[in-house]
Amino acid sequence: MRQKVKYFRESINLVWRSAPGWATANIIISVLRSFLPLILIWLLKGLIDGITTAASATPGSPVVNVLWLILAVVIAWFLDEAGSDLGNFVRKKQSMKLEAYMYGLLHAKAIKLDLINFERAEYFDSLARASREAPWRPNSILNNMVSMFRGLISLLLMAGLLTTLHWTLALLLLVVNIPGIWLRLYYADVLYNFQRKQTPESRKAAYFNWLLTGDRPSREIRLFGLGNYFISLFNKSFLKTKEEEIRIVRKRTQIEIISDLFKAAAVLITLLFIARQTINGSLTLGQMAMFLLAFRQGMVYIKELFSSLAGLYEDSLFIGDTFEFLNLKERVQALQPVAEPVGFSKSISVNDLSFTYPGNPTKTIDNITFEINKGEIIALVGPNGAGKSTLVRLLCRLYDPDSGSVKFDGTDIRNMDPEKYRKFFSVVFQDFMLYNLNAGENIRLGNIDEEKADTKIRSAAEATGIHELIDDLPDGYSTAIGTLFEESRELSWGEWQKIALARALFREAPLLVLDEPSSALDADTEYDIFSRFREIVKGRTSVLISHRFTNVSLADRIIVLNKGKIAETGTHKDLMQKKGIYFTMYSKQSSRFEK
Repeated sequence: MRQKVKYFRESINLVWRSAPGWATANIIISVLRSFLPLILIWLLKGLIDGITTAASATPGSPVVNVLWLILAVVIAWFLDEAGSDLGNFVRKKQSMKLEAYMYGLLHAKAIKLDLINFERAEYFDSLARASREAPWRPNSILNNMVSMFRGLISLLLMAGLLTTLHWTLALLLLVVNIPGIWLRLYYADVLYNFQRKQTPESRKAAYFNWLLTGDRPSREIRLFGLGNYFISLFNKSFLKTKEEEIRIVRKRTQIEIISDLFKAAAVLITLLFIARQTINGSLTLGQMAMFLLAFRQGMVYIKELFSSLAGLYEDSLFIGDTFEFLNLKERVQALQPVAEPVGFSKSISVNDLSFTYPGNPTKTIDNITFEINKGEIIALVGPNGAGKSTLVRLLCRLYDPDSGSVKFDGTDIRNMDPEKYRKFFSVVFQDFMLYNLNAGENIRLGNIDEEKADTKIRSAAEATGIHELIDDLPDGYSTAIGTLFEESRELSWGEWQKIALARALFREAPLLVLDEPSSALDADTEYDIFSRFREIVKGRTSVLISHRFTNVSLADRIIVLNKGKIAETGTHKDLMQKKGIYFTMYSKQSSRFEK
C-alpha cells in the first residue's frame, strides 16, 4: 500500500507538471458540477408541486405562475450540460498535454539507457508495458480521484436527502453496491497479473503483425510465400492472450449480473416504500419525484464513487510499469573523478579488455590489449563473430567492459561524460540507419548542431560520390528520400551506404570508424573511395572493419581477431610473411578472384 500511495503522489506530480492550469480547471469544474444534480432535483420537486397546486386550486390558471421555476430548472439543466461539455474539453486538453509530456519522458529515458539493454528481452517487456500505460495512466489517476471526490460529495447530498425520508433507504443504497466494488478490486489484480505475464506473448503478436505489414519484410514474405504462415502464427499468439482474457472477463460479468439483481431488489424496495408513502398522503407528488430521482442519482453516484476507487486501485497496479521503466538505471555514466575530454592528441589504449553479452556463456571480447596512435589507420579483420563490431562499441563507450579499460590520451573513458566523449567519434555502423528525410538532412544528421553547412554537406557528398545523384533529384538536397512519405525518392542500398559515409565524414570528428563501409558499393565507387582513402579521411585516426582484404591492406596496422582474442597484428606485409590466419584468409579471397 505504501508503494501504491507513492505511485499516486508521483502520478499526480506528473499530471500537475504537464499542465497545471488545465488540471486546476478540471478539478474546479468537477467539484462545482457535484452540487448541480441536488439543485436540479430540488427545483424539479418545487416545479411539480407548483404545477399540482396551481392545477388543483384554479384549473386553467396561466403557466406564468410557475414560469420562474421552469426557468430555474432550465438554467440548472443548462449549467449541468454545459459543465459536462466544458469538462470533457478540459479533460481532453489536459490529456493531450499529459500524453505529450509522458512520451517526452519515455523518449528521453529511452535514448539515455545503456545500449546493452537492447540485448535483453526483459527490457523490451518493460518498454512495451510502459509505452502502453504511460500516456494515459497518470491522467486516469487524477480523473479517478476527481471523480471519486465529486461522486462522494454528490452521494452524501443524495444520501442526506434520502435520510430525511427514512435512514434505511440511505443504508440500502450503500449496502447493495458493496459486492460490486469487491468484485472490481479482485479482478483488477487478476487482470493485471495476467496482462503482465502475457507481455512477451503480446510482443510476439506485435512482431508477427510487423512482419505482415512492414516494408522491410515485405519482399521475402511475397517471394517465399510466407504470408499465410505468419498469419497463422499471429492468430495463434494473439488468440492465446485474448481468449484467456475473455474467459476472465466473462466470469467477472456473470458475477456482476448477480450483483445487479441485488441492486434491482433495492430499487424495488425503494419504489414500494415511496409509492406507499405517496398514496397515504405523506408525500406530495413533487416529493415523490424528488426522492425517486435522489435514489436513482444516488445509485449512479455510488457506482461512480466505487468505480473511481476501483479505478485508482487498477491504476496503482499498472502505473508501476511506467515507473519501473523510468526508474531503470543508466550505468554508462561518468565515474568520479570526472575528467573533461578536451581533444585527441596522443592515442587510445585498450588494456586487458573483456566483455560478455547478457545470457552468453562465452566472452565476446577476451582480454584484449592494443593501442591506436593519433593519425593511424587501423584495420580490424577476422571471421564473423570474432568480436570486431563489439570492440568498436566498447571503444565508443556504447558498452562498458566486464574488466579492463579503454584510455583516451591516458584517461580512462569511464571517467568522462559519455556524450562528450562520443563527440570525438564518427561511425558508419554495419547496420547503418536509413532516415526518411531529405538528402541534405540525412547528411547533416552527422552533426545536427551545425545548421548552416551547405558547403560542408556538398563536400561530404562529393567525397563519397553521391553528390551527382543528389544534385539530379527534383529538389536536389531538399528532396525527401525513402519510401515512407509522399513525394520522396527511393535509393538503392549502395546509394544509401554512400549517404551514410557522407554523414560520417560531415561530422569531422578526429576518430573515424567504418564498419564494412563498402559492402553495398559497386566496384568503381569502392575503388575510387579506397584509392584516395587517406585523402578522404584527411589525417583522422581511422578504424576500418572489412572482409575485403584489398581494402584493409592500405592500413598502417592490421589487427586480426579470432574468437574474441587478438590472433595477429602487423602491417599487410608483416602478416603475409607470418603465413598465419590473415595470410590464409587473404590467400583464399585472392585465389577466388584469380580464378
